[in-house]
Amino acid sequence: VVYQLGNSGHHRRAFALARTAPGVLVLHDVVLHHGRLGEYLRARGGGEYRRALIERYGQAGGQVAEAVLRGQTPEELGEFPLFEDYVERARVTLVHSEFARQRVLARVPGADVRRVPMGIPLPAAISSCAARRALGLPEAAFVVASVTHINPYKRLPVVLRAVRRIVRRVPETLVLIAGSVAPTVELGPEISYLGLAGHVRMLGYGSDATARLVAAAADVCVNLRYPSAGETSASLLRLLGAGRPVIVTDDAPNAEYPDQVVLKLTVDRFEEETLAALLLELREDRALATARGQLARGYVATEHTMGAAVAGYRAALRDAYGLDLPDLGPLPIEEPAAMLTSTQLLQSTVVEQLLAERIGGLGLEWHEATLDALAGAVRELRLDAHSSAGVREDVTMEAPRTISPELLEILACPVCKTAVHLVGEELICDACGRRYQIEDGIPIMVIDDEN
Repeated sequence: VVYQLGNSGHHRRAFALARTAPGVLVLHDVVLHHGRLGEYLRARGGGEYRRALIERYGQAGGQVAEAVLRGQTPEELGEFPLFEDYVERARVTLVHSEFARQRVLARVPGADVRRVPMGIPLPAAISSCAARRALGLPEAAFVVASVTHINPYKRLPVVLRAVRRIVRRVPETLVLIAGSVAPTVELGPEISYLGLAGHVRMLGYGSDATARLVAAAADVCVNLRYPSAGETSASLLRLLGAGRPVIVTDDAPNAEYPDQVVLKLTVDRFEEETLAALLLELREDRALATARGQLARGYVATEHTMGAAVAGYRAALRDAYGLDLPDLGPLPIEEPAAMLTSTQLLQSTVVEQLLAERIGGLGLEWHEATLDALAGAVRELRLDAHSSAGVREDVTMEAPRTISPELLEILACPVCKTAVHLVGEELICDACGRRYQIEDGIPIMVIDDEN
């Protein structure tokens, strides 16, 4: 049995089984406290949670438990990781960084803990111009992208405040934020307060293909996180693999990346202005940005290959169970280019994005498989025909265009006077979210009194 554990309530079943049938344990985070907290409170109540922390961490653990039970989220929660009982039972424990390995060994000396690469196929190489055409973005924009699940630790407000510092100097700056958003995060008011409604696009959760296009369209990517749960971020490795310069927080596992592979940002009172300076430097020195991106892609291609990850798992299973699994032979280094270049798939990303918006608006929980199934049904029933009209079958990397880029650049929402962007055959306001239909290349921007 191989258990993949992360700091999330979605791992409840694995949390329970790993205590009864020990196997090979893969820790994606070296803090499981947040993920296990709900389990304790649901099944055993606050008293059991308090006792567990006192038994494991003494008086300090009891104080943290009391704070949590009062509804607080202490910053030092990461110092009480709650992974120890799993590591003690496991035959072998796998992690993805030396930082994580040392952190686990400090808590459970003598455990068999091994570092195994994450295993990230290189995203297909796509030019920024092609990706921007596919996403309906202005080719002249200075695009700053964040592609990750957004929670309070990802420091998006810092990014927005840094962007506010540079928009007068670089008015074509555009921030793309792609990913699901935690319920505790509300970026809309922050965006409005900073006057960035015309410079930020919230794309929401999208497919893997959409995420690859956003990364490829970017001039610079940001992947901040503090405090860290000791994770090796798959979203960060995919951004590096896209061949774009990436700015990260200089903390925990990120400190292990070579300085020439990522640009490291210290969390201090100068964080905002330092980030702004880094963005400007990469904007003005395109040769530097290109070199950084090439080094980043090369790092993923050599240090986090699928082959190295498979070899690490095979060795762990051999030592834990005496299983000598067959060698899979050469594994593909790069994702197939067809994944991102077929017209059908580009149309599908629009369908999936709209479905994700609807599902999220209903407050429902769902997964990638749910989205794929729904999108497939929509396409099979041809309910997406309105978004694919006019797209030539022989064109690749070309988004459905029903309006000229020149006209799109000067259009604004008649209600809030904010820029609009093209999704399928609709114009969507960046600020208020109003949608305007396009008929025969003409935007119908008439205000319905009822709205």
